[in-house]
Amino acid sequence: MPPRSLSNVPLPDQSAIEAVRISCSELPAGSTLLAERFYQNLFKMAPDLRSMFAENLHPQHKRMADALLQVVHYLDAPDDLAHQLRVLGAQHRREYGVEPRHYPYVGRALIRAVSEISPTWSSSMSSSWVLVYEWITANMLAGAEEPDQRVSGAGRGRARPARSYR
Repeated sequence: MPPRSLSNVPLPDQSAIEAVRISCSELPAGSTLLAERFYQNLFKMAPDLRSMFAENLHPQHKRMADALLQVVHYLDAPDDLAHQLRVLGAQHRREYGVEPRHYPYVGRALIRAVSEISPTWSSSMSSSWVLVYEWITANMLAGAEEPDQRVSGAGRGRARPARSYR
């Protein structure tokens, strides 16, 4: 199923945000386990995406883990976070060739990775992750579709997700 547009994806409610946070709460600071599992799952689902990444994924694991945890942390500042996600979406399109067809694979790989590492995983937690991921994706795709000058440059607020998921 293709990603939905931003106009069709509301910010998840507080209970979904809390469920997503709980699923990440057991990760030790600096852990890359979630990112490692994510990339394992992604490349099993879509092996052709492997060529978009460097041979050595260790630095990428750290960037992805940091970025994801920052996004989860800043879901309470949705306007600032949405701007940062749009910048990220534009960057991914421009610098890495990320296309809308890649996002469903990323979402499935991410949700599977969280389910593999979270001791509190449940079907309601899965639903919460789907809602959060759809909102993240919608914002990133909106940024990828905007003219570069509208999304380039520094963010406006306090939310500062890491440079890139990629």
